[in-house]
Amino acid sequence: MKKVIVSRPSFPNFKFNELLKPKDKERWQVLCGDENHWRLGIYSPEYTQESDITQLESHNCPEMFVLMEGRLSLLLYYEESKSFKTLELKKGEPIMVTTWHDGFCPDGPFTGKALVIERDQFETLYKKREDF
Repeated sequence: MKKVIVSRPSFPNFKFNELLKPKDKERWQVLCGDENHWRLGIYSPEYTQESDITQLESHNCPEMFVLMEGRLSLLLYYEESKSFKTLELKKGEPIMVTTWHDGFCPDGPFTGKALVIERDQFETLYKKREDF
């Protein structure tokens, strides 16, 4: 298992009251934030099916996903039942994630995009799928 600590400042400099310009074909990009509170990013995985996922991540705080475009599914692991579940995100319907997770775009790499809001300081654990 690998541990990564995200500490402040955890988002790039940006200009207020101007449109932010995310890049295409990036798995994860942090766009902006409010120091000591939250940061916002765009998540667009390269994986195209559940079987592509080799590791999952878990944070010590919740994060919210909202599908913006395309199709994107999350693979979630539930400790209580020791089972995996695939959940396809629905456009405009937020989900708060607190469990092990990773995602894939069934229509092709980077074809789905989700807005993600998380704290601006947290810890992430990465665990190989085979270790669950």
